[in-house]
Amino acid sequence: MIFELLKMCYDKGASDLHFKVGYPPILRIDGTMMPQKLKVIDSNDYAIMLESILDDYQMVKFTEKQKLDLGYSFSNARFRVNLFYDYNGGSAVFRMIPFMQLTFDDVGLPKVARALIERPYGLILVTGATGAGKSTTLSTYISHINSTRPKCITTIEDPIEYIFEDKQSLISQRQVGVDCRTFEEGIRGALMTDVDVIMVGELRDSEAVNMTLTSAECGKLVFATLHSNTAMQAIDRFVNLFPQIQHDQVMSRLANCILGIITQTLIPKKTGKGRVAAFEILLGLPMIRGLIAERRIHLIASYLEAGGETGMCTLDQSLAQLVITGKITTEEALMRAGSLSGLKKLIEQGSEPIGKTV
Repeated sequence: MIFELLKMCYDKGASDLHFKVGYPPILRIDGTMMPQKLKVIDSNDYAIMLESILDDYQMVKFTEKQKLDLGYSFSNARFRVNLFYDYNGGSAVFRMIPFMQLTFDDVGLPKVARALIERPYGLILVTGATGAGKSTTLSTYISHINSTRPKCITTIEDPIEYIFEDKQSLISQRQVGVDCRTFEEGIRGALMTDVDVIMVGELRDSEAVNMTLTSAECGKLVFATLHSNTAMQAIDRFVNLFPQIQHDQVMSRLANCILGIITQTLIPKKTGKGRVAAFEILLGLPMIRGLIAERRIHLIASYLEAGGETGMCTLDQSLAQLVITGKITTEEALMRAGSLSGLKKLIEQGSEPIGKTV
């Protein structure tokens, strides 16, 4: 049953498959949950699914902890799998990760964000909510470097999502819990090798953040993800993983190595098929670094709003541009706006005929 469902997920272009005892299979397509007209999953179906996708080690680990994250390859796609139990019994969520590597153009990444990889070292943060496409954006960076430069790249992930084949670069992919015990241990191990580029799947604790900063300070180009809805929230969350007494030091270190913070969200297209990304771009320019070092984060917003010439932009500005170009509806944009009145004004200004005076 599970293999037919995974094939259906791929064929229908779904982003997720929900496999939950007591319910029929549910696909998430273009952000919408769509129950399938199939039999309700029972505990026997769940047990068969586990036996089908888990090896002996994974089965023992899941039985002990009652939860497990893993990567699973099937047909023309790879899936990030979350297994767990709830009140009704077993549950599983399969998130589809296509084998095909996407490009900067495919994800619509702004040129100023693409140019960040021209820097020899420093930290690039990709942030957003769960399901916002952070892993996909990270994969485009790694894929581009792999296709164009002779570099040594190490990724530390939990679990491994996109699979990379060596092209011009030599890539080592390490999975937390399998190839290393923690993100911190994986990053530390990478620094012991002849690595040029490090990708950290997710910053979850102060130990991982500390080693990520150390890697950038040691002259490595480092990519990492963080859960936040704006660039300023990302900075706050980054530093608040540490005790209050260390905040000044962490801010100083971040200011010295940050290249840029890319915050993104996915919005259904106006056509009703597929989704498009909106990006907030904060660059590690001298004035931004200075504000971070001085912990005057609240002043960054004004630089973002007026950052047209530098390429910086707010999420609202990106949303407005998608509305003006007809890619998304105003209603969808307003649901994700930081400022409803501000976004409405941006849309109105951008929709005015050329030559009209205000």
